Amino acid sequence: MSDHDIQLLAIGIAAGMDLMLLIQIGFGLLDDRRDRRAIRAAEAELEAGRERAEA
Repeated sequence: MSDHDIQLLAIGIAAGMDLMLLIQIGFGLLDDRRDRRAIRAAEAELEAGRERAEA
């Protein structure tokens, strides 16, 4: 392998790692949004239950 081939291989590996990291960050943000939405729904349900219990 020549130096040029090794450089291309290293660039390809680095670009692939960057792409995978970007994908993981993106899906992590989407999971966080879903988690926050689920937490808000659970809190609203809990509050509604408390109001029903007080009435």
